[in-house]
Amino acid sequence: MKIFKKLYQNFRCNRIVHNNVYKRAKYNDRSVLEQIIIPHVLAYNNPQKIFDIGREDYQGFYNEFFKGRELWTLDIDEEREEFGSPGHHITDDVSNAGSHFEENFFNFILINGVLGWGLNNKNKIEKAFNGIYKIMSPKGILVVGWNDFEDIKIFKPKEIKALKLFKPFFFKPLKSEEFECDNGCHKYSFYIK
Repeated sequence: MKIFKKLYQNFRCNRIVHNNVYKRAKYNDRSVLEQIIIPHVLAYNNPQKIFDIGREDYQGFYNEFFKGRELWTLDIDEEREEFGSPGHHITDDVSNAGSHFEENFFNFILINGVLGWGLNNKNKIEKAFNGIYKIMSPKGILVVGWNDFEDIKIFKPKEIKALKLFKPFFFKPLKSEEFECDNGCHKYSFYIK
């Protein structure tokens, strides 16, 4: 039965991407997220409560991926609200994410492109991931997308104490707990509570 769910989610997500963006290389950071990570999580983990942290204008169509599920979005920039989940968007610093929800609320949390690009302070990073751990349900999946540039100092996931609360998660489609995309130095790290 899961193979049919996977085929359906792959088809559905590919259709959403095809209708909203230009063609990209298979292992481009956006393609990995939109056509591998999201469809797999939807098919195999079937999350009903999703938290997508960090929104840009090119991500407005991401709401379509999670139709029929409870999607919450968060971004520090109030101008990004229009790209967030209608009626379920929070304008705040990610370090306060844990204060907006009850414990064990989310089944799937995605934080992509925020670490090092707004979330830079060590204390705020620790507070953010402690809060994320608190609001993540047991067996919930956390995906952290981050850039590993040599010329920009960021705290890598392995340097974040709060992420040690989670267990690394072997993400089968990418055959790894951490995957480096083909374009640039974008990586995805996978965790489970």
